[in-house]
Amino acid sequence: MPLSAILGLVLALAALAGPAGVTAAPPGGLWLAGQGGGASSAAQAAEQARRQTGGKVLSVQEQGGGWQVKVLTPSGEVRSVFIPAGGR
Repeated sequence: MPLSAILGLVLALAALAGPAGVTAAPPGGLWLAGQGGGASSAAQAAEQARRQTGGKVLSVQEQGGGWQVKVLTPSGEVRSVFIPAGGR
């Protein structure tokens, strides 16, 4: 089987394996797919990430059509959450 076919299969399975609304995550990260309609500011992105994870927001950076929010989870892990740009 060609490598590209294997990679496609792995990505498809990873997308299906996560909870509803969550896309495949990089190691050590959690990428949310805009539950709540996205955010139109960094402050909204931080609040959305805090609500969705129950954690403490460490940083927010604008990135490719949204914001990357680093959160310290209640279990002590640092996670990267992607909140897409969007209005409310």
